[in-house]
Amino acid sequence: MTNHGLDLLHRPDLPALIARWHREVTPAELQAGYEQLLAAADAATCARWLLDLRRREDLTEPTVNAWFSQTFAPALRGRYPEAVRLAFLVSPMRAGQPVTAVVSAADTDCQIATFIDEAAAHDWLARR
Repeated sequence: MTNHGLDLLHRPDLPALIARWHREVTPAELQAGYEQLLAAADAATCARWLLDLRRREDLTEPTVNAWFSQTFAPALRGRYPEAVRLAFLVSPMRAGQPVTAVVSAADTDCQIATFIDEAAAHDWLARR
């Protein structure tokens, strides 16, 4: 499935939902992509997501970060049988940039980590 510069693939064998942005997107397209990701995760009841942001230039867009931390992430609390795990895959050149705004543990039960190596991201997602 491709929309908003995004490809989604559910891999029950990993288990993970993989989201890859293949072009630079606007903040509105990024938010729409997250909503598309959420719909796919709901359909698969999959709480482990790999978000491939390696082609994105701006990982710290303030509007998207505020929306993510104040609206999107809190809506994930209790949505699946387990806490949502978000593995952000970034290019080594962007590894020092924060990917999302800080998400309070009081607001959501998300676990978030950033990786430059896809295998390491999948290993982290597979942990119980």
